[in-house]
Amino acid sequence: MQRDLPCVLIVYASYGDGHLQAARSLQSSLYEQGIQRVVLLDLMAESHPWINEMTRWIYMQSFKTIPRLYGWVYYKTREMKTGTVLSNWLHSFGTRRMREVMEYEQPHLVIHTFPQLALPHLKARRELTTPLVTILTDYDLHGRWLHPHIDHYYVPSGEMKIEAVRRGIAAERISVAGIPLHHNFEQQEPAPVYRRQLLLQAGLDPERKTVLLLAGAYGVLQHVQEICEMIQQRDDTQLIVICGKNKTLCEELGQRYQHHAHIRIEGFTDRMKEWMTMSDCVITKPGGLTMAECISCRLPALLLHPVPGQELENARYLEAKQAARICYSPQELHGVLHSVLDQPELLEQMQQHIDALRTPPASLQIAEDLVSRYLTTHLNDETAAIRPRLAFRNSRYV
Repeated sequence: MQRDLPCVLIVYASYGDGHLQAARSLQSSLYEQGIQRVVLLDLMAESHPWINEMTRWIYMQSFKTIPRLYGWVYYKTREMKTGTVLSNWLHSFGTRRMREVMEYEQPHLVIHTFPQLALPHLKARRELTTPLVTILTDYDLHGRWLHPHIDHYYVPSGEMKIEAVRRGIAAERISVAGIPLHHNFEQQEPAPVYRRQLLLQAGLDPERKTVLLLAGAYGVLQHVQEICEMIQQRDDTQLIVICGKNKTLCEELGQRYQHHAHIRIEGFTDRMKEWMTMSDCVITKPGGLTMAECISCRLPALLLHPVPGQELENARYLEAKQAARICYSPQELHGVLHSVLDQPELLEQMQQHIDALRTPPASLQIAEDLVSRYLTTHLNDETAAIRPRLAFRNSRYV
């Protein structure tokens, strides 16, 4: 029976695409490691659907209309500690649904790719025995991710490990692994001839410099049209615009530039690795997953007006590593973009700094480590595999 097999539960959230993409990537890698039952749970959506839709709308609006308010909340709570009134309240959402899923699935391991930590909250009350793991998907450490009853953390950088240790997490409970990406990004780096083939297949000129413009997962990057006009002024450059899920933006730009041979407009895509491979640099918002994809592709990033909070901190981290440049206005972007396009050595230097940030494929690395730490017994011992693991004390399944 399928339910007799070892089970891993991955808890994510649908605030943007990064947390879900990391969860799916890890699910795929666990399948490859022989774990046949990997269950994904959007906890907030399933436990409080109305609140989930409302908070998602507020989250997206915060990027468009009230970024300073979002940043103020982020920095005010950045150092928050477990056990405070705020922490207990945030982690209490979804507790009932979490108990139901745990009792039904009886997982041998639970992974978080979003800091909604209902289970560590229950573990603190000694109701839970299942191992709990957290995978961080940004380059800045917010206190909401941390909990003394998380058994292991996977972080994207050595600097974050140092910061987590400073905040009281034991070093042996932290592994530096990068951020899990779609398996396309974790394959062998393509040869230069492959880039030329991709450009030709896309109807683009291999001899021109290529700029990739990401309008965000939901098309929230501001000044998109202004950037298009900026690129159009150059006679040696072409532009690829990815509009994400913003159909209105995609249609407007498609109509406006339909007769421009050197501007390619795309909507939502599952070919991001290919578009990045074609490009010399990218203009984007600095989400954690997007930054990890840029690192994987050795793609220098120009980060326009990052929203205060985790995006600004992601941008600051990459700029400090000389792998990206922050531009706080379209005018500043104009100068930086022309500078890097006119001086290819600047892009080459950024790529060299990116190389220092690259890690082995995170998803595969994490999956192998999880199996070794928590699941080997259940894979090798047939009796262990069919014996239900205690999830909650006094559970009706025990």
